[in-house]
Amino acid sequence: MIAPTKVVLDVVEDEARFVETAATAFVDACREAIAARGKFVVALTGGSTPVPVHRALGAAPWKDRIDWPRVHVVFGDERAVPPHDARSNFGAAKRDLIDHVPLPASNVHRMLGESTDLAAAARDYERALVELCDAKMDLIFVGLGKDAHIFSLFPGSPMIREEKSLVVAEIDPPMDPAVSRITFTPPMIDRAARVLGIATGAGKSEAVRRAVEDADDPSRVPAHLIRRARAARLLVDRAAASGSKTRG
Repeated sequence: MIAPTKVVLDVVEDEARFVETAATAFVDACREAIAARGKFVVALTGGSTPVPVHRALGAAPWKDRIDWPRVHVVFGDERAVPPHDARSNFGAAKRDLIDHVPLPASNVHRMLGESTDLAAAARDYERALVELCDAKMDLIFVGLGKDAHIFSLFPGSPMIREEKSLVVAEIDPPMDPAVSRITFTPPMIDRAARVLGIATGAGKSEAVRRAVEDADDPSRVPAHLIRRARAARLLVDRAAASGSKTRG
């Protein structure tokens, strides 16, 4: 486990600037990884926050700045639903981004949320990530929930203390929507080159405040896990930063 540090809070004025900053982070990390290793492995997040970012990356001019055949897309968590379900993180990313860029199908690595054995699906996903990149992401997007959860690690989850398995099943977690999940664990943050936490809107202001200002306690505030990252930023809009003392 990497010792926790302060989270860098990056506050922008509005959605346009939020999208520009997040898309720039994607492009910069992509170019750096491809120059160094010939491929870029990025973990996407679900929820409503990344939607405008995904749509921007899937359209000009952003999509033309990315060497898509060298990009590999993975997911930080997934709900136990089939890919066409409206609750599927993969399904949302497919509609908003993947379907609009020349990304080879073999470069999209989804979690099998529809599996009847989520624990086995989690183990299979971990093995696939190890084969792909030694399970070391070039960039992980991490969305903050209103309760300060990240991935599908809710406050009080025993998986927050997991140090060996990289991907696990969360069965019937107390989350909205109420459905079982497959999720990254904290060691995936340790292993990542970069982590970009994202949150927008006044509804996330308390989660952002707790993520930045509260004493380190990931079991109570899972967003504190971002503090373990080697290179981490928490990108928020002015509304999401409204409850924090350090608002940028």
